[in-house]
Amino acid sequence: TGQGPVSPEGRYINWLTIADNAASVVEDVKRIKAHPLVAGDIPVYGYIYNCRTGQLNEVPEATAAGMVW
Repeated sequence: TGQGPVSPEGRYINWLTIADNAASVVEDVKRIKAHPLVAGDIPVYGYIYNCRTGQLNEVPEATAAGMVW
């Protein structure tokens, strides 16, 4: 940011943005919870970090998916 030399390399980066953050978190929690090395009695929670406010926002569907079996 700011003044100074810039690099054109940024235009070649595939930023791989996520269209639906909450759905992505639910998918990740389900994948982690189903992993054979994660015991069924370990809860897995899902949150999204807000870079602007510094807050963690829970994704209730992810937390529900990660509850103990």
